[in-house]
Amino acid sequence: MIWLVFVVLFLFLGFAVHKLKWHFLISGYNTMPKEQKKNVDVEKLGKAVGIYAYFMSVLFALMALAHMLEYSQLILPFIIIVIVATIVLIIKTQKYNHNLFDEKGKWKQGAGKHLKKPAIILTISLAAVAIIIYFANERAKIEATEEGLEIGGMYGDTYHWAEMEQVMLVDHLPDIAMRTNGSAIGSMLQGHFKFENGEKAKLFIDKSNPPFVRFIYEDKTIIFNLPLEQQTRTMYELIVEKTKQ
Repeated sequence: MIWLVFVVLFLFLGFAVHKLKWHFLISGYNTMPKEQKKNVDVEKLGKAVGIYAYFMSVLFALMALAHMLEYSQLILPFIIIVIVATIVLIIKTQKYNHNLFDEKGKWKQGAGKHLKKPAIILTISLAAVAIIIYFANERAKIEATEEGLEIGGMYGDTYHWAEMEQVMLVDHLPDIAMRTNGSAIGSMLQGHFKFENGEKAKLFIDKSNPPFVRFIYEDKTIIFNLPLEQQTRTMYELIVEKTKQ
């Protein structure tokens, strides 16, 4: 599970920076010229980064627990906390960089140029996270055409009527064991998943909003639903009619 990988990673990072004094792992500090490093209170910086890493490991452990208990609606709030904590760390730790502040804590003239790189990295990172969350949480467009069922998005495809088999309308799905290649934000699941019974399926669902249309296409299981229950039922009836022709 990816969350547990992050738990171990941040625990290691926190211990390495805080206890082992491996300050070369601190982004930004490790690329400073030697003269600038002399003006950084690296002990306090290392302690702050270590505490941040420990906090991240706890957050990712909670994400793993939420995923295991299927409280996936909690994942997005945890991700937001991760973003906020990262911003706070970057802002708060600037006071340990005496290339920016003098001994009285006042901003040095021309110090702003040292913040350009961190600001650019932070902006790009936050924009990337926001884009990922937006597209992961956006419902795939699903519509019927003369050719077949078209499902949009990264994992979508066109499923021809003549090749769709075992079309069913189901109210419940097996428990999900893992996400193999997809997104799971809240109750929105898109992409490739594996059920506890070992079956693999491509999902385009809001799992909090049954029923679900399930069919086999080229020996692969596809499951989807639409925003409203009646829309899902109507689409199911249409698919049954089309596949009988």
